[in-house]
Amino acid sequence: MIQPCLWSGTTRSGKGNKPMAHTISPRRRQPGGSTGAVRRAAPPLNVRRADLWQELVRQRAVLLASANLSLAAESAAELYADPADQASTDLEHDVAMQVKVRTFERLRHIEHALQLMRTKDYGQCRHCRQDIPYERLKVQPDAQFCVPCLTTVERKAAHN
Repeated sequence: MIQPCLWSGTTRSGKGNKPMAHTISPRRRQPGGSTGAVRRAAPPLNVRRADLWQELVRQRAVLLASANLSLAAESAAELYADPADQASTDLEHDVAMQVKVRTFERLRHIEHALQLMRTKDYGQCRHCRQDIPYERLKVQPDAQFCVPCLTTVERKAAHN
């Protein structure tokens, strides 16, 4: 498996992590009928960092707006004579609180990723200290673990 190194612009194979200069995609038919290897150029390092920074800032803005709206919409506890109505209202309140907690937890992760980006420690797995592949960071810019380490962490959490 070939993984791009986020900061150096090279790739590393899964076996031994030896640096490689580039990734070659499968052969494709060229105009005129010839086939040849097509090289996919990774975006330059500064472009990747800027894209990830912008995505983190965008996600932070969306979550902050969502949190502000949910805080403004909070109402006082309502009491109902019917126990079923009260249970339904309590359940809605509990779900709304869980959503708020997850929103603020996600904001905390995004702020941490932005802080790491400022210190150049961004993009390293917290468990194995290897670079997290750029493709994973594009999908989840606040990722703290590479996929293999995340799988291990989740398995350990499931057993506890």
